[in-house]
Amino acid sequence: MSESDFGNPETFFKNHGGVPRNPVLIQQTLTVLRDPSCSASDLVQVLEKEPAISSKVLKAANSVFFGTPKSITSLKAAIVRLGNHNISRMALSASLGANGGGSWPDFWKHSVAVAMLSRHIGRFTGAYTNQEEEELFSMGLLHDLGAMVEMGSGEFPRVAQTLKTGPVTLSEAESMVFGFDHGRLGRIVAEQWNFPGDLVDAIAYHHQPELSKDFYRKVIVVHLADLVAHGFQMTNIAGEAAPPTQEAYLQEFSLPVEQLMIFGDWLLSQKNEIDAFGDMMGA
Repeated sequence: MSESDFGNPETFFKNHGGVPRNPVLIQQTLTVLRDPSCSASDLVQVLEKEPAISSKVLKAANSVFFGTPKSITSLKAAIVRLGNHNISRMALSASLGANGGGSWPDFWKHSVAVAMLSRHIGRFTGAYTNQEEEELFSMGLLHDLGAMVEMGSGEFPRVAQTLKTGPVTLSEAESMVFGFDHGRLGRIVAEQWNFPGDLVDAIAYHHQPELSKDFYRKVIVVHLADLVAHGFQMTNIAGEAAPPTQEAYLQEFSLPVEQLMIFGDWLLSQKNEIDAFGDMMGA
C-alpha cells in the first residue's frame, strides 16, 4: 500500500475504525465519570454489561499494586477499592480494544502520565473546579486517540520506523507516512463517537491549542502535560521528539518556564503508578 493511499483520514478511519470494541460503552463510561454524583453502583451498571472489562477490573483490584488482605470478588467492591478514575482507565482501554503486544504498554503509560499531569496542572493553576479537574484527566487520557486508531490498524510500524530515521515528532512521522497526523484522525473519531466538545478539542488540538475556540485554556493544560511527559521520556514511541510549543501557553496561566521542570519532578514521583497501569492496560 502506498503512502498516497493513506492521504484521507476519513477513509483511513472507515477502513480501520473497527478498533473500538464498544463505542457506546466508551460514551457511557465518560458520561458516568463526568457526573459529580457518580457512585460505584452507577459504574457497576455500565461495566457489568462487559464481562471482559469486569474481569480486568477484578484482576486489578486483586493485584499486588492494589493488594488487600482478602480477595475481592465483587465488581462493586473492586470499583470502591480502585476508585472511579482508575476504573475509567481500564474501562476505556478495554473498550477501545487497545490490548496486547507492541507498543501498547508505552502508549498507555504516556496517556496515563498526561492524564495525571493534566489534572495536577489544572489543580495547580487554581482555575478549575474539582469536576473540571477530572474532565482534564479524561482529556489527557484520550488525547492521543488518533494514534490509538493508527496503532490498532496494523499500519503503525511504518510510523515507528520513520521515527528512527531522525529527531522528528510523532505528527511529522505520521504526516510522512499517512499524509495526516493523529490529531486530524482523532478529531474524526471523537466526533463520530459523539464525545463532548472539550474532549474533541483536546484530541484534535493538543499540539495547537490556539485552534480551539471554546476550550483554549483547557487544551493548553493538556498540551503542557503532553510536553512535560515527552521531556521526561514518557512517550508513545522511543526516540519520539517533543512537540513544539509557544511561550504564550505558559503566559496564559502566568507560569514561568521553570515550572515545567517542577511538574516533571512531580510526574516522576508518580512513575510507579503510571508503570503499573501501563503494564496492566497493555497486557
